[in-house]
Amino acid sequence: MSAKLEAIRSEFISKQKQLEEAGNILKKEFFGIDKAIDDLINNTRSWYVLNEYQNRPLVINLWGLTGVGKTSLVLRLAELLDYDDRLFRFDLGSKSGNYSFRSGIEDLCEKNEHEALIVVLDEFQHNRTLKGLAREEVESGENRRVWDLIDSGKIEYYQYYTDLYDLMGYVKKLTYLLNTSIVVENGRITKGLEAFKAEFEKEHNWNDTINDNLLIKKLMYPSILELAGDSFGFFLLKDIENHLLKLNGPETLMFLKKVIKIAKKPKIKNFTKSLIFVIGNLDEAYSMSQSLTADVNADVFYESSLKITIPQIKNALANRFRKEQISRLGNIHIIYPSLNKEAYRTIISRELQKIAEKTSAHLGLKIEFESSVIDLIYKEGVFPTQGIRPLLTTINYVIKTNLSLFFTEILIQEIRVSKLTFFVKNKELVCNYIFKRKVLHQQATAILTPLEDIRKPKKDDLQAITAVHESGHAIISAILLRTVPEHICSVTTNNDSNGFTYTKFPWNYLSKKEIVCRVAFYLGGQVAEELIFGKDNITAGSSSDVQLATKFLSNMYKTHGLGKLPLYYDLDPNNNSSFHDYEEVEILIEATLKEGLELARETLKKEMSLLLIMSDYLSDYSSLDKQSLKQMILEHKVSDVELLEHGDLLYYRNHLKKTMAKQEESSGLFEGVSLNYQKKMN
Repeated sequence: MSAKLEAIRSEFISKQKQLEEAGNILKKEFFGIDKAIDDLINNTRSWYVLNEYQNRPLVINLWGLTGVGKTSLVLRLAELLDYDDRLFRFDLGSKSGNYSFRSGIEDLCEKNEHEALIVVLDEFQHNRTLKGLAREEVESGENRRVWDLIDSGKIEYYQYYTDLYDLMGYVKKLTYLLNTSIVVENGRITKGLEAFKAEFEKEHNWNDTINDNLLIKKLMYPSILELAGDSFGFFLLKDIENHLLKLNGPETLMFLKKVIKIAKKPKIKNFTKSLIFVIGNLDEAYSMSQSLTADVNADVFYESSLKITIPQIKNALANRFRKEQISRLGNIHIIYPSLNKEAYRTIISRELQKIAEKTSAHLGLKIEFESSVIDLIYKEGVFPTQGIRPLLTTINYVIKTNLSLFFTEILIQEIRVSKLTFFVKNKELVCNYIFKRKVLHQQATAILTPLEDIRKPKKDDLQAITAVHESGHAIISAILLRTVPEHICSVTTNNDSNGFTYTKFPWNYLSKKEIVCRVAFYLGGQVAEELIFGKDNITAGSSSDVQLATKFLSNMYKTHGLGKLPLYYDLDPNNNSSFHDYEEVEILIEATLKEGLELARETLKKEMSLLLIMSDYLSDYSSLDKQSLKQMILEHKVSDVELLEHGDLLYYRNHLKKTMAKQEESSGLFEGVSLNYQKKMN
């Protein structure tokens, strides 16, 4: 093996090893995103190991909810690969400031364009080129340069030169002087020197007492070399001097005008060797992003996020970008999951461990946090769709702001202590001061628990109403749609609602036969109130349910053609591809609403015992999780209904196969069908 080949082999192995080590470190520092880390390392490999073979930028897209570690993961990877000094981060949500594309592009363009770089295009969702239902164009010069960078790695760059404006002013004056007063031969003024000096003696760049008859003073040579040296093939100041000393006045003027023209032209900067990270939040793909509740188990949103696919990401992007722009982003889309409960608890433990390590290093004290501390921080700090930022602020006000109180106690009481243990009891953060395994002192401080205070059962009329209402939804979901809700709350931390029922249907389609059942599900809360409290005591808390039911039916009948006739309706009379007579479909919507309302009423009357038991429980307690809810339904339901866990094989595939088998038995119609649909040749 040649020495060159051996060197390449050694570098290849070294980079592979460094990349794998980086992946292992990232998994120790970032929790709940192991698959995203694996995808990141694998997709980065070709750029990092074989960069010399790359002739276009490598674009890697990272999508996820806010606060799940997209940007910080990329920045940390760059640090581990020793690229932090060759990383350029742009915040596309900012039009000005240090991280805006407009401000930072100059720093990028000053880099050696043949060098491997990392470019981070953060908050990419704000770089949209389409907006609104009419998909109006949103365009700007900066926008175009971002897409050029992503597509080819080549962008136009207008470099700012301070000396350019001085030169332009000089050329303007020189034009007049050459026409009126001075004569130049071989770069020197042979006539009109006094007129030249009178005009330029106060200007620093043009005042050269040693070479006072030169038309272009030597002080200006560096500027000319910077502005247009490459274009003329000049590399030294002497090259400039030799050229200028051959020119007369008009030739010099023409040369300077060419220098100005070259300097004003944009330069093409080539970043084809770069790795570009496109990072953003796509609410259109992450439907749970609209929920700001802290009451739903993080695992529920996590499971939903795992089902997001690349086609869904591209469909979400289509709401913001043109199709040709989406194609420029390529097919490397790393889809971050929502963080699950285990990940959040691990993050809490890790942050507490950092506090303990820092305390040990500074004060020589060992600190331990019991599980009750983790439990409290989780309950107070986790909003599943908002990532770790709210969690970190909770750790700050629960733990960090109180540490000084406990440390001061050691000095005031003169306690001999080697370890502090913290736990939570009765809304207090309690510290045990331990020396030689004995608790010598105990100190407690009250802590704010705003979310837990809100979650406490109110046991008032409002909670009773909410309990009945949400129980109605839950029972209709279980009995008519055979789906146990994931979570039901009669007291919430959300100011926009008093309670909610969160249901995930286990099938991914909507059939005509379930339309009435869905309407009954939407209206089940109001019907439950009517049955328990009486018709005159129904409350005004069902507005969103009624809207959802009406919009649902309108969509099913007017858009999807699931009414009496498969028609598409549109109010716009200029749309010749749609049907405009709404009278019949509006009557059908009203009739179906009545049918769904009556079905909900019949179902809840039949399940009155279950309705009362569930409502009574939720009037005293804030919530019911899926397992407890399922157990309650199975114990008290009257209807003979089998609850579903999975919805992949409910009807359609089995029915198709049975129909096919039946047909084959009755005739030989399908005898000639093969896997590639070719007819059997006789």
